[in-house]
Formats: sequence, C-alpha cells, structure tokens
Amino acid sequence: MIDLTGSIYDEINSFPIEGVSVLLEIKPFGGNSFSNSFDEIAITETNLNGEYFFSFQNSNAVEYRLTFTKQGCFSEQIVINPDQLSISENNVINATLYSSSYLVLNITNNTPFNNEDEITLSTTLIGANVGSCFNNIVTMVGSIADTTIECEVYGNQMIEFDYFVTKNNFTNSFSDNVFCSSGDTLYKYINY
Repeated sequence: MIDLTGSIYDEINSFPIEGVSVLLEIKPFGGNSFSNSFDEIAITETNLNGEYFFSFQNSNAVEYRLTFTKQGCFSEQIVINPDQLSISENNVINATLYSSSYLVLNITNNTPFNNEDEITLSTTLIGANVGSCFNNIVTMVGSIADTTIECEVYGNQMIEFDYFVTKNNFTNSFSDNVFCSSGDTLYKYINY
C-alpha cells in the first residue's frame, strides 16, 4: 500500500484551506503499452487543518496526478512520478491554492474634448505576477469611450493601475490601486 498525505494552504496568507476536493488519479501502464488518460483512484476532502490522506494499492503506473479544487479558488494539479513514492513510509505532498476574486473595471470618458481623446491603461498585481486577465495594455481612442472589463483575479492582492490620458494634445499620467479581497467582487471606476 502507498500512503499519501499533505496539506493545502492559501498561497497569499498561508492559512490552511478546509473543504478542498482532492482527486487522485493514475495513468496506468499495462503490458507493452500505456494509456494517455488518467483513471480515478479516489477522491477526498481536506479537513479543518487543510489536510488530506489517501491509502491505495501500489500499481504499475506511468504517473499519478493530484487535482485540488474548491469554489472560490483557482484549481491546481500536481503530477507525481511513481518512482518518487515510497511504500514503506508516508509520502507528503503539500500544495497551495490562490483564492479568487472578481474585479469589474469601468472606464468612461466623462469629460470629452474631441475624437482624438485617448486613454492607455496598464495594470500590475502587487506581490504576484499571476491571475489577472488585465495582462495587456488597453488603449481607447475617441470622445465616447465607455467600456466595462470583468476579470477573475487572484484574491487578497493589491492591483495597481497606471494610465495615461491625452486630451487637447496634453498627456497626464495617473496611478491608482485597489485591494481585491478573496471571494469578493470589486467595482472600480476610472473616469477621465
């Protein structure tokens, strides 16, 4: 038998996460061939301390895979080489998950000058470089600019906005930031 255990923590604040669904799968090796797909072995859920445990039969495997999922979090997968698993002692595989949050950004030209008005927006996650669909620079031109962008971002992080507004051939730069709490939807308005 193989015993596999571990703990799941929040990537940002390192707190244990209760109620994470943990799926254990195998990519079997049989005869002279192996499968390209994974078969489910077992599924469990983390306890109050974020811990999970599996005990399963040692099999002829190409690899094993753990999938961690929970509503309000980004999923994570870990592929395990069977040669790294011991049958004589506990195998410990810990993981971290990012909680999720939603950011709704509304950009409006509320004081238009002419059709050459322009805004260029870039965003940065403070403390991490992942989890944002705001990873491109957004540029809008015209006197009637009004758009809303909704994005799932990693929770418990600060997002910084840098934007440049050009009106009447003058360009001004601005900076702002918002904190996106885990499991929350934050609305941010940029009026220029």
